Amino acid sequence: MDSRKFFRGLTLVGALAFTLYQGATAKRNYREWQSSMRIGDRSAADLYRLNLEIDCAEVLAAWGFAAGLTYVLRPKSPSKP
Repeated sequence: MDSRKFFRGLTLVGALAFTLYQGATAKRNYREWQSSMRIGDRSAADLYRLNLEIDCAEVLAAWGFAAGLTYVLRPKSPSKP
């Protein structure tokens, strides 16, 4: 197996695993944010909202990194040496 192909696959699997983990954390932060809004605790609501935004930004950064690495490790075209 080509090492480039292996690392491309590994990168995508890693990004998927990270997304699943952060998705669960983001879901929990969203529920806590909504709960804090219902009871009127603005400071807790702001904290949970900030954590939710950071979780979503981390997922986007992980997929951006995975896409960039996949692009860099793409197969070389036969016309180029």
